[in-house]
Amino acid sequence: MSRRVFKPRLIPAAVALLMFSVALALAAWQMSRSAEKLALINSYKSAPSLPAIGSEELAADWYKYRYRRIELTGSYDGEHQILLENQIFNSQSGYIVLTPFKLRDTGATVLVNRGWIARSADSPAAVKIAVNSEQRKISGLLNTPPQVGIKLGSLDDSPPGWPKAIPYIDNEWLALQIAADIKPWAVMLVDDEIDSFVRQWKPSLRMGPEKHKGYAFQWFSLAIALILIFVVTSFQQIVEDSDEQDPEN
Repeated sequence: MSRRVFKPRLIPAAVALLMFSVALALAAWQMSRSAEKLALINSYKSAPSLPAIGSEELAADWYKYRYRRIELTGSYDGEHQILLENQIFNSQSGYIVLTPFKLRDTGATVLVNRGWIARSADSPAAVKIAVNSEQRKISGLLNTPPQVGIKLGSLDDSPPGWPKAIPYIDNEWLALQIAADIKPWAVMLVDDEIDSFVRQWKPSLRMGPEKHKGYAFQWFSLAIALILIFVVTSFQQIVEDSDEQDPEN
């Protein structure tokens, strides 16, 4: 006679518990990322209805104001402009123009994203991006500097001269080039600003909230599958001996 008994072994139980914990942690992380992305989208949508802020309101936690409308007073540094390379718009290659803007009150510098411009057939220096350097007030949306997927090469190998065409943005490197204190955030010019180029602003999300939720579901499913596999494989077949005795005559 035999019966099945739940009898887990120590090592498989420890491995299953570890893998289950990892899967749950990754699922929870994906859900938190989904919530962060959704908050960014909602912040972008609600920005026009909120009052504009100034640079004095931003501190170490400036990121919570991302996509908020911001107003700054200062002047453009038209002599040290950046052309972010390999930017495609409507199947055409071009640049994102980033112009340093020196704040009147603090003297710090902010990168202003003026939008996309088509690539010149000649050289970056031939691109028409001149800007008036007189003091003015500008308005835009607070954001991080434009990001790229992979940072290839060293910016120290960039050709001399300005405007400087580079494959990615590095604020520390740029600060050394123009001898300025550059803020970690940037400003995307809004539609009614002059000296701007092609702009179709939207939340810069490499992965949307729904995709994060999809990955979270996969990790939750894996966690459940691990538990089921562990439970099923922990049952052992036990054979019981039965003693049969002949009746006495």
